[in-house]
Amino acid sequence: MKGVFDFLNLPNHQIPHYQKFNGGFYPPIKKLLPQKFRDFSQAEIHKLESDLEMTFNWENGR
Repeated sequence: MKGVFDFLNLPNHQIPHYQKFNGGFYPPIKKLLPQKFRDFSQAEIHKLESDLEMTFNWENGR
């Protein structure tokens, strides 16, 4: 949850208990998939950044 609060620029809030859903094993994604997604959505990312007048720090960025 801390990562979510940090991303939303909210103060850290301790949640006393929350139920974990879908806690099973998931195979790792292919190494090229994140880059393929960025390439596919680059125009939409630029438009979103322009509309919001901010730049996002995408992991393994452009």
